[in-house]
Amino acid sequence: MKSSRIPLIIACLAVLAAAAADAATGWVLTGDYSQFGRLRSFNQASPWNASGDLAVTPGDAVGREYDGLLYVVGRGGASVLQIYDPAAGMALVREFSLGAGRNPQDIAFDTQGRAFVSCYDQAVLLRVDVQAGTVVQAYSTAAFADVDGLPETAWMLARGDRLFITCQKLDRTNFYAPSGPGALLVFDMASGQWVDANPALPGVQPIVLAGRNPYTRIEAVGVAGSEKLRVGCVGFYGLLDGGIDQVDPATLAGEGFVATEAQLGGDIAAFVTTGHTSIYAVVGDVATFNTNFVRWQGGPGSALLRAGGGFVYSDLAWDGGCQLFLADRTLGADGLRVFNACTGLPLGSAPVATGLPPFSFVLPADPVASPVPPATPTAALRMSPPFPNPCNPSARLDLSGPAGTMVQVLATDLAGRAVASWSLELDADGRGLVTFDGRGPDGRTLAAGVYRLTARGGGGWATRSITLLK
Repeated sequence: MKSSRIPLIIACLAVLAAAAADAATGWVLTGDYSQFGRLRSFNQASPWNASGDLAVTPGDAVGREYDGLLYVVGRGGASVLQIYDPAAGMALVREFSLGAGRNPQDIAFDTQGRAFVSCYDQAVLLRVDVQAGTVVQAYSTAAFADVDGLPETAWMLARGDRLFITCQKLDRTNFYAPSGPGALLVFDMASGQWVDANPALPGVQPIVLAGRNPYTRIEAVGVAGSEKLRVGCVGFYGLLDGGIDQVDPATLAGEGFVATEAQLGGDIAAFVTTGHTSIYAVVGDVATFNTNFVRWQGGPGSALLRAGGGFVYSDLAWDGGCQLFLADRTLGADGLRVFNACTGLPLGSAPVATGLPPFSFVLPADPVASPVPPATPTAALRMSPPFPNPCNPSARLDLSGPAGTMVQVLATDLAGRAVASWSLELDADGRGLVTFDGRGPDGRTLAAGVYRLTARGGGGWATRSITLLK
């Protein structure tokens, strides 16, 4: 709804309605390293409560949401695809084998809804008919393999009909050591052909990365008015030789590291980019092998946000707004942890219980895999000082920025706990209004004190403090 004047009660009702809708529901795959795991949903709005167990999944599984359904890929020896319908109480729509010995890794969809699955233990990319429950075709990836005959393909990202696939190139005859620079394979899903990223060389060439062993998910980010792809390359474990690689999907050219493991402070395990120079990451300390949750904002080092006592942080996800989700597998203190994506501060003191320890997140995705148009460079988002301040109980804050920008505003107390949130779209003049009335979304009066309001949207953010009197 476009409006430059959205009162708090309407914004809060919108937030509450969104929290009840599928778009505000995330899912988490859990497990304890046994044969089977579990699937739960969780509310992306405070208090982020999780459901009970909704389904039994393979013990080593990852998931994707597409067109209202949840696709769970059972990796390792499971080699299975499960399809669940959240709108029907997480009913199992279909389950079928992807072929013994293939070790499937990820699933992606083209613009026609056709599904593709990457494989780790066989040199193939599968096209799958998810309606019939069959593997339709296998495209060879052997041309991209190293000496052991396997390219080790894993995470994928579809941009229109082009599919980008991580290629780790690990030498299994040498203890899975990286045999050379990692790569992104490029596949045209419409024609069923591999795309040559460097026609100057013979054969079909992948995008060559600066780092070895691309390990993380591939993410798409807007940089200086155009779309870039980023992937974390871990290199050799125990050596700070990797980092976060950036690729131009239009030119199919690698652009090098945007952040190195030395800058991040450890072996890269997961990351999200939330701003021009703001990257949150899970890294493994090369001396202790403990995982740490860090924030990097440029420069030689990162800020430690939460230290892990062991290899306990397994996944990290961003809701695109003001919240980060961290999967914490700490013995006796496991669960889903939530952080403010603008400040890095924790939202809530205790983890959200997920039954078995959380392993991997699945957040709602675009229903159609289509290219993201280049972003237009925009002015920074701005927030006026609240007036009046101090307030008792109401104050207004004016927002300004690019017209049509969707803005999320989060109010937190000094402990970093979320107490209220708003969502609005700036009008044709690039203006919007938030009214703080001293109440949370449940209508309860907030305690007197100082609160922080952070607005985020259009690649920018702004923050103000407000004092509530009684």
